[in-house]
Amino acid sequence: MSAVAPPRTRNAGGFIRLKQTHSHKSRVREPRFDAAGTQENSVRIGVQDQGFSNEPVYRLAERTILKWSLSYAATILDLGGGRGNFTKTLIDYFHFERVHFMDFASLIQSVRGNYFAPLIQSGRVICSSGDLNKALPYLDATFDAVISLEVIEHLENPRHFVREIARILKVNGRCLITTPNQISLVSKLCLLARDQLQHFQDGSYPAHITALLPIDLQRISTEAGLAVKTICYTDDGVIPRTNKKWQVIPFLTGKWFSDNVAVVMEKVELPQA
Repeated sequence: MSAVAPPRTRNAGGFIRLKQTHSHKSRVREPRFDAAGTQENSVRIGVQDQGFSNEPVYRLAERTILKWSLSYAATILDLGGGRGNFTKTLIDYFHFERVHFMDFASLIQSVRGNYFAPLIQSGRVICSSGDLNKALPYLDATFDAVISLEVIEHLENPRHFVREIARILKVNGRCLITTPNQISLVSKLCLLARDQLQHFQDGSYPAHITALLPIDLQRISTEAGLAVKTICYTDDGVIPRTNKKWQVIPFLTGKWFSDNVAVVMEKVELPQA
């Protein structure tokens, strides 16, 4: 389950003000599930490996959303939300009144039958299913924020995906996309030693099919009409062949020593012709 809700208040405009007193170490994730029973023909193209991301990615997403100061009533989409872990965080921790959730039909079906079901029944979570490689089932300018954690590397056409996000975002809407970091020291050494990027080796195929560099994320976002606010890293990376992290030495952070990268974007209003 997600972290216990932190102390919070609403200001006059109904915006979130959270005291960051929670401990991520206390968060317990749902146990891993057996994907064999939920696969469909195309499930390995566009669906997260096990339907959830790792803790450093969740922490980065939480820090980012805190900075956005969104209203409780903001329209939020967890795009490619897998097993629903982060959607539950958006409800339980951030206390958004309602969250939209979308992924492949097989994962949506499994979500409806798990710990997530009461939120769906209450109307606080609105589920949609579909192929993330195709047009998203939402009207233009629907969402104040779109979060997509460790999804884009599973998709055939990342440019189409980001264009669709830009289409469904409202003006001044925000977007966060994360993906494996291809410019880390480990990934570069893996390319030299094995002629394969770290997160795109044989064992990850055909789940991971689209490797993107930070410059790719920036170019794709700009081409879709989104303003890139920042590209950042989880500052969390595992030393190969160990269970230790580079961060045992505090200054080993950033692009060289992070396993995941994020791009934060905003849909800006185009100037009148």
